[in-house]
Amino acid sequence: NLDLNNKNIILSYIRIPNIIRAIVTGSTLALSGMILQAVSKNPLADPYLTGLSSGAGLGIVISILCFSSVNYSLFGFVGAIISAILVISLSGFSKFTVTKLILIGLSVNILASSVISFLILTNPDKAYAMTLILTGGFSNADVSDKLLVLLFIIALIICALFMPKLNMLRLDSQLIFNTQKQAIKHNLLFVILSAFLTSISVFTAGILGFVGIIIPLLSRILFGNDYRILFFVNILLGSIMLLISANMNKLNIIY
Repeated sequence: NLDLNNKNIILSYIRIPNIIRAIVTGSTLALSGMILQAVSKNPLADPYLTGLSSGAGLGIVISILCFSSVNYSLFGFVGAIISAILVISLSGFSKFTVTKLILIGLSVNILASSVISFLILTNPDKAYAMTLILTGGFSNADVSDKLLVLLFIIALIICALFMPKLNMLRLDSQLIFNTQKQAIKHNLLFVILSAFLTSISVFTAGILGFVGIIIPLLSRILFGNDYRILFFVNILLGSIMLLISANMNKLNIIY
């Protein structure tokens, strides 16, 4: 009975929550990468393109330095949101272009990364903790699973509503939109949606790379360019990749 109780506790409090986090992280990163690649028409566009990774990292580092790692997921989420707002604002709402967004996002990434490196070097007693958490993972996440599932469901509903419009971006913008202003508005909406999805992944597991580039590419190779289909494919492949990767890295999510 004792062994059975221990197994139930491990399953309820460790393995199932970590599986949920892996599914949420993989899905949101894959969908975010798919949206950014569609908007920029660049197959190598990354979900962290809008400065989210460095903004989230800076938020996490500040939480460790000032609050002893309490709620680092929340600080990473807030840092990612602030970074996205800054980059989008600097890109200009009236003269917005994807090229400008990429250049400003890279600049913000470099600046925030430099600040993170400086803080790590000047605080050697907490350098290991900061480096460990910045690498991302599920075992140390301090996020509420109910809040996470709620954010995930909201994000999926919004994404599903936008998929038909994302399909339209495969055509020339002059054929789709009546004015340049309308085209800018739609691009901004997609970038904001991508930033929101990436922020959820940061909230869940910190900063994890690679998934947001490779999964959208793989899904297009296997299933074509219809984003109504790719929406479900990216959720599935992103979740599978994170679950397999986590298991291979001995995070004990499944076994």
